[in-house]
Amino acid sequence: MGIHNLPDSEKDIVDVLAKAGYLKASNDKVEISLESANILNVQPKGNVFGAKIKVEDNGSITPTLTFDTKKLREKKNYISPEDLIDNALEEFWENR
Repeated sequence: MGIHNLPDSEKDIVDVLAKAGYLKASNDKVEISLESANILNVQPKGNVFGAKIKVEDNGSITPTLTFDTKKLREKKNYISPEDLIDNALEEFWENR
């Protein structure tokens, strides 16, 4: 019994697993993930800067400093629909 549509090379298999998000580890200080077979991504939590490390075809290593603008955005507070309706009705009756 074989697996159908499985990529032929190991590099292609690692690329598929990395893009699916299966090759990552994190704790309360840092998240490390493999983006593809040759790119490692390191993102400290609570910091907008990170690093990507790419292994080129000739074996050289190319480091890249990254800047995560998503961490600069305000966090959205979740308000349940029930609370929204209750608050709207309360405000309606107060301002009537």
